[in-house]
Amino acid sequence: MSNKDNEFEQNDFAEEFFDAAEINALNDEEERNNQSKNSKNKNKTIIIAVAAVVAVIAIVCGVYFGFFHNKGEEPTETSSQTTTTTTEAPVIITNPLTGEADYNEAAIGKRPVSVVIDNASGARPQYNMSKADLVVEGEVEGGESRMLWFFADMKNLPDQIGPTRSARPSFVKFAKLFDSVYVHFGGSHSKGSYVGGYETIKQEGVDDIDGMTVSSCFRRTSDKVSPHNAVLIGENLLAAVEKKNYRTDLDESSFSKLNFKEEVSPVSDVPCKNVTVKFSSRTRSHTLAYNSESKVYTNQADYATPVSFTNLIVMYADSTYIDKNNYKGAGRTETYLNYSLTSGNGKLISCGTAVDFTWSVDNGILSFKDKNGKDLKLNPGKSWIALTSANHNGSVTVE
Repeated sequence: MSNKDNEFEQNDFAEEFFDAAEINALNDEEERNNQSKNSKNKNKTIIIAVAAVVAVIAIVCGVYFGFFHNKGEEPTETSSQTTTTTTEAPVIITNPLTGEADYNEAAIGKRPVSVVIDNASGARPQYNMSKADLVVEGEVEGGESRMLWFFADMKNLPDQIGPTRSARPSFVKFAKLFDSVYVHFGGSHSKGSYVGGYETIKQEGVDDIDGMTVSSCFRRTSDKVSPHNAVLIGENLLAAVEKKNYRTDLDESSFSKLNFKEEVSPVSDVPCKNVTVKFSSRTRSHTLAYNSESKVYTNQADYATPVSFTNLIVMYADSTYIDKNNYKGAGRTETYLNYSLTSGNGKLISCGTAVDFTWSVDNGILSFKDKNGKDLKLNPGKSWIALTSANHNGSVTVE
């Protein structure tokens, strides 16, 4: 072989050697690249898997805490408007007969009690007159007056009330105007043209407690003599009412609602510092003086004990004298008086002032109206209603 041939052969060998080496290097590089690529893909797959797991966990946690944190809550809506929270004013429980606050809530919707009270000289001073929510007074017979005391809460009566006295027709009817349980000790009977207290109770369908037949809630006191010493035992009355199976829930349709102001204030521009009332020409006068500090009218002489009222309500009503001959078989005549409780005029005296009004009884409901025909507003406090004869010289004088 020639040197030239050897040179070509050596060159071919070297070329093949370098080609092989290059190929091997390329192969090695490609393999490394593939390994790197595979490694990156593997890492990427792992990262994606981990991210997916984290996302799932986050979603689960979000749902879990969101559900239990917001459980029972309504979804809220965003609004650019400002919401205002309003607070309702507290309900004030007031006595239906006085308009005064702090009344026993359990007594709301329950019937009041009315008690016939003796006002003869032997009965004075009476027991617990200041505890009555409303006092009605009028003539009965012989120029004497008698009273009807109203108590709104039957379960919260004084220990003794009285002296109690017998039923009279006008007082029975007045008690019915307030759907009250009527308490009395005895009563007059019908004779001739006179219709008695007992017969009126039956005719009017009035629930009554009579001390002549129900002894459990009455007793005689030792400081007065009969018939001026029979008193009602306040705490025993409810049991007597329940024993009679009388209704204790108030019938709103039979209850004459009194209307009151929120605070004591003058009722007019007409001043009245003193007031004198006569039920008729046959009766003595009652005089009450105004106390500007306590804003009440007081009287002591006529009841032998101090009494006071925020409202003095004079009701002019026609009256009728009826003779009952041979009274109790003694051959003498007793003259009774009945009031016509239909309609009339009146005068309200309160807070050092006086104003005229009208009154009427319609479908068993008593109402007071001012000069504009609106409900007359009384001042919160105890009231005294004077049944004054419109046709037998009853009068009221204000000073």
